Amino acid sequence: MATVEFFDRTMIETMALLAESRRYLIDRAETETNARPVDQGLVSSMETMRLVARLTQVLAWLLTHRAVHAGEMSLWEATRPERRLGGHSLCNTDHDDAALPEELRRLLQRSLSLYQRIARLDEQVARAAEEGPRSLVGGASGPQKLN
Repeated sequence: MATVEFFDRTMIETMALLAESRRYLIDRAETETNARPVDQGLVSSMETMRLVARLTQVLAWLLTHRAVHAGEMSLWEATRPERRLGGHSLCNTDHDDAALPEELRRLLQRSLSLYQRIARLDEQVARAAEEGPRSLVGGASGPQKLN
């Protein structure tokens, strides 16, 4: 299972990407969208919503699992359906359109990569929770505590 250091690094990565996305959305997104034909502007707007959705889902998941590591929530609570990583149909889609602004395309790719990493971890954690406490202890790296 993931360590506290992993969560801290991933949280920092997520917050940095969120800040970079915010700067893009505030400083350039509207201007770039308005300068495009209506259909391309709509695609840009939809993709910015996808970007925000991915980052929101990842951040919520990381905060939930940070609470597990801190002993504030059980793994069982964290892996209930409403607390698992959501938005798969929207967030796990790659719409790499060359007509999108380059910076938006880069942010979308980075957010997709992050989302997919967390989705894999979400599946692993859910499987481990289903298998029970024995699956969370031991292994090659020794005992690990999640809560």
